[in-house]
Amino acid sequence: MKIKKLNNYQTDENTYIVYDENTNNGFVIDPGYKSDGILKAANDDNIKIKYIFITHCHYDHIASMEQLREKTGALLVSGDKASINITDPAINLSYSGLGYDLSAKKSDIVLKDGEEFKLDGINVKCIYTPGHTNCSVCYLVDEHIFVGDTLFLRNCGRWDLPTGDESALRKSITEKLYTLNENLTVHSGHGSESSIGYEKKFNFYVKG
Repeated sequence: MKIKKLNNYQTDENTYIVYDENTNNGFVIDPGYKSDGILKAANDDNIKIKYIFITHCHYDHIASMEQLREKTGALLVSGDKASINITDPAINLSYSGLGYDLSAKKSDIVLKDGEEFKLDGINVKCIYTPGHTNCSVCYLVDEHIFVGDTLFLRNCGRWDLPTGDESALRKSITEKLYTLNENLTVHSGHGSESSIGYEKKFNFYVKG
């Protein structure tokens, strides 16, 4: 498995391309980066985008989602509530962030909490982590976990936006993420990489 990271400098949002180096089949996580840039990054390594995964519904993580679905035919994968929230501009905050209402189509594939999804040699486990939004999920892939805006380097996601909940966020971090392998590399929706063990010790807001 290989990972490519793209950063939208306007929102500091991280978009990830994860792919099987043997088949070059892959998926995009949180397409907030411009779709043409995602496609160029994929084409540079002959990556075939088969799926799009989203960690939650906010505009900066789904801005290019519909264009990418149309251009690639990739299927959209999410948790249950995200499939609904992406259709509602009042919850995905698209007008305030993009200047227009984004009402996306529902997900093609909805994963349950703890459900696993396989693409060639890549196994993805969906972990529900509500708090930043009620639809937030993380994706555990081998020794990596893609956490969206649930957890950042020495920080965590805000909870004062629609469907956010501080107590739920703290519970998701301490009872879901901090119980995982401490050596897992944490790939956040914004900022730099970290590890579960590092955040348990040094996170400013939620320590293990």
